[in-house]
Amino acid sequence: MTYADLRKLPGDSAKLEKVLADLYEEDGGSEIRGRTEWMWRQAANLINLPVRAEVRDAAYRVIAGLPGIRSLGEVTDPLGRKGVGFALPATDRPDYGTARSELIVDPATGAPLSDQEVLTEPNAKAAEAGLTAGTVVNYTATVTSEWTDRQTETPEQPE
Repeated sequence: MTYADLRKLPGDSAKLEKVLADLYEEDGGSEIRGRTEWMWRQAANLINLPVRAEVRDAAYRVIAGLPGIRSLGEVTDPLGRKGVGFALPATDRPDYGTARSELIVDPATGAPLSDQEVLTEPNAKAAEAGLTAGTVVNYTATVTSEWTDRQTETPEQPE
């Protein structure tokens, strides 16, 4: 999406969900773990982009309305910061067992703290490696995020 596309996104959660659902269909149904996880991923990505506050709010409401999403209440992210967590239902991860995606946000600001994958049931290989249920197997933490009103130049990609 271009910056102009981001500026056009609706701040109403039902309209934003429709935009994302249309993109999901355009994407051919996506190869990642189904519509719910695709919608989760796209809405979570929007939260990290320079969108209007209304769009960010709508993205959180889209996430909260997805089937099977549950609140984790107050949790601590991998960097030790307190936040409010939300989780997708656990799904099979061929490399290490069953895991769920979690999003942890700062309840005071709505800023994302971390996006992580938590093991819920290790497979034999993961258990042999010492991984147990509750192990964070992958995460991205946001320490700071800032936007500019100046257009930045993107380096050209080599062919």
